[in-house]
Amino acid sequence: MESRRTEPLAAPRRVALTLFTILLATTPLGAQVLRENRANWALAERYSAENLRPFVYSSSVTPGWINNSDEFWYRWQDRHGIRFWRVDPARRSRRSLFDHQKMADQLSQALRKPQEAHQLPIRTLTFTSDAKAIRFAVDNRRFEYDLERELLRETAPGEAPPPDPAAARGGGDRAPSDRPDYRNFAPDRKSYVYVENYNLYYVDLEKGEQPIPLTTDGERHYTFPTGFFGGGQQQQEQQREQQRRDRDQQDEDQRRQGEMGEQPPPAPRRSRPNVVWSPDSRAFAVLRTDSRKVADLFLVNPLAQPRPTLTTYRYAMPGEANVPQVELWWFARDRGRLERLPVERWKDQRIYDVHWANGSEKLRLVRRDRLQRNMELIEIEVRTGAIASLLTESVENAYLERRDIRYVRPGGDFIWWSERTGWGHFYLYSHDGKLKHAITSGPYRAEAIVAVDERRGVLWFRAYGREPNECPYYAHLYRVNLDGSDLTLLDPGDADHNTLLSPSRRFAVDNYSRVDLPPRAVVRNDRGQVVMELEEMDVSRLVELGWKPPERFVVKAADGITDLYGNMWKPFDFDPRRRYPIIAHVYPGPQTEQVATTFSPTASQQRLANLGFIVVQLGNRGGSPRRSNAYHSYGYFNLRDYGLADKKAGIEQLAVTHPWIDLDRVGIYGHSGGGFMTAAAMMLPPYNEFFKVGVASAGNHDNNIYNQNWSEQHHGLREVPASRGESGEGGQSRSGQEGGSASGGASGDVRYEIKVPTNAELATHLKGRLLLVHGDMDNNVHPANTMRLVEALIRANKRFDLLILPGKAHSFGDMQPYFTRVMHEYFAEHLLGDYYRTSAEIGAR
Repeated sequence: MESRRTEPLAAPRRVALTLFTILLATTPLGAQVLRENRANWALAERYSAENLRPFVYSSSVTPGWINNSDEFWYRWQDRHGIRFWRVDPARRSRRSLFDHQKMADQLSQALRKPQEAHQLPIRTLTFTSDAKAIRFAVDNRRFEYDLERELLRETAPGEAPPPDPAAARGGGDRAPSDRPDYRNFAPDRKSYVYVENYNLYYVDLEKGEQPIPLTTDGERHYTFPTGFFGGGQQQQEQQREQQRRDRDQQDEDQRRQGEMGEQPPPAPRRSRPNVVWSPDSRAFAVLRTDSRKVADLFLVNPLAQPRPTLTTYRYAMPGEANVPQVELWWFARDRGRLERLPVERWKDQRIYDVHWANGSEKLRLVRRDRLQRNMELIEIEVRTGAIASLLTESVENAYLERRDIRYVRPGGDFIWWSERTGWGHFYLYSHDGKLKHAITSGPYRAEAIVAVDERRGVLWFRAYGREPNECPYYAHLYRVNLDGSDLTLLDPGDADHNTLLSPSRRFAVDNYSRVDLPPRAVVRNDRGQVVMELEEMDVSRLVELGWKPPERFVVKAADGITDLYGNMWKPFDFDPRRRYPIIAHVYPGPQTEQVATTFSPTASQQRLANLGFIVVQLGNRGGSPRRSNAYHSYGYFNLRDYGLADKKAGIEQLAVTHPWIDLDRVGIYGHSGGGFMTAAAMMLPPYNEFFKVGVASAGNHDNNIYNQNWSEQHHGLREVPASRGESGEGGQSRSGQEGGSASGGASGDVRYEIKVPTNAELATHLKGRLLLVHGDMDNNVHPANTMRLVEALIRANKRFDLLILPGKAHSFGDMQPYFTRVMHEYFAEHLLGDYYRTSAEIGAR
């Protein structure tokens, strides 16, 4: 039905209070509520993710390389079922991996359960060393299938090891992991170390199994992190191989747990420490984190039985004097003890990329100051403590990103990543730290090393923003000689590419898509030419149901120069003769930008749009790091307000070219940083006049009490002499000045100041309808972020809505559907004038 503009009421209709939600209900923007202004709940439900998901099939080919050859297998599902394929790129051939009906027949007999040939319960598999058989598990039972004889047999647990995740990635599913091994072995397998009760132990297998304690002073907040923390590219590959042999499946996303100030989990009886063994197995290095002085933070779980319980964890906040410290220790077999290495240069510095230079006498590492504006690559002689500085980087009014070093060959040249020119690029250095030349250059971002061929002197890397007339957030794979010559694009095409090199690097599997282009998978040769078409995602049922993709657009930022990229979702019953409210889904960055680049038929924005809205995502300066450093650091020293002008300017431009957009009815919503931006948009002049309705969930509305590392990194920290003003022992300084030294100070003679503008400071300016939402067990963005804003709004005598989700953390889990419905109703009430809260039942009409 046609949507009509209505005038706002002067007073609220009702106030609803429940045990877990405080809804200070406000009136819809439409006073004379016209019933034809109804949200189309039937349309939204028809195309909900739950209803579409049965018709969403495989979207990418993840090759399982067969025994380090260029041949691979993969699993693919479409409307006809699941198929397993084997591909030989050299012969341009693709065939079924096995006879699916024969496999189903034999599995039915072995499992005593009927199996369908088109729905085999095999998630992942590995090949035997001769590639004549495959191994897999079903219902915790292990099988081997002879590909030549087409015979299935069940194997004993010790006969067929669990699938190797490095070789079993076809279809995109990880193999089930066994219990992680607590032993971190030396490369020669003659010794290992482990952590027990926060202390480090060493076992020399040539002398028996008797553990030797290397520390005795360990405690919960002074220990050795577990997981994987680095050690140079070659060292990383070596450690991953050790982990595979040890069946250790610990995720790499734990590698910086200690540095982020999070509480270490209670130590198990024994666990596997992050140690970096020297290649000759004679020594190892290990980081030790000290959070003993970090202050506690608290949450109360109101749902715990029989009594509410208190959760306590260490959590450093911006500008505080006591933050996690990182120490570097070293052990040599011939010395038999753990020794601390004197690598401190800056107060509260961080240590990264610890690795052995060559042999077991010299370590290399990167240290970065707390300002995150100064960084140094050093080499330390472990037996003498002598330090040589190999390379330094500094920057003003931005923070220094980093990547691990990649050596061309052990003891040889290395590749260093830097944004020194304003764009991220790779540079070749001699082993002693002398710059040879830039490998890549130009106005684009070289993002990550994919592979290096030391014999041929060739680098493969992933980059963004190099191809003209494309969205700069689309990834591409390139090859370049280490002297900077012969730069070659290996996956051309206007789309976001996820391209995987074969082991020989003669071929690559390219999966590409856009928000408006269903995924496709092809095999390319080493010149980027398509040699095999593999798959295209089956969207036939979606199209039959009437599903439509979003539209892409480009607008200018508020400066009138910078291009901003975005997506637009329209209702599937869109009528250009109507005028629609517009709602922006936002996340301001700076570590990422809330603009989707790949295909997603179940995007949540479409369900909201189907109610009768135009829903958009659009970028903002200070958002994505995938562009220039100037773009990324636009919000430095202004972590609250930097993105709002671009959002407003972009929406206004869309309204000029799309007359069915109603600028008198503009909404905004976001989660976490997006919740922060949403609330700021509803209160900061002049944006509080532009945005009429906002839903802010789990917002970090006061970044002065958010994560120390994140806030200091993205807002910026000032370094002042310790003698100036207070000593800093009490925590944050409230200085609002910008700038400050980029040189970093010696340990102990400086303190730090930071003051991030907060949303509570804007409370008196709230004009529209604002719904605040938070989980009361959020240990990422503490609920105090929202409650401080609530207190300010109450004292400012403002009406607003508040929904507290009991027992929920940063994500809302099983309460997400409830929150989603509340958010949808909120926009329907206040932008469409369709008031729903007439009964206690959610969704009642």
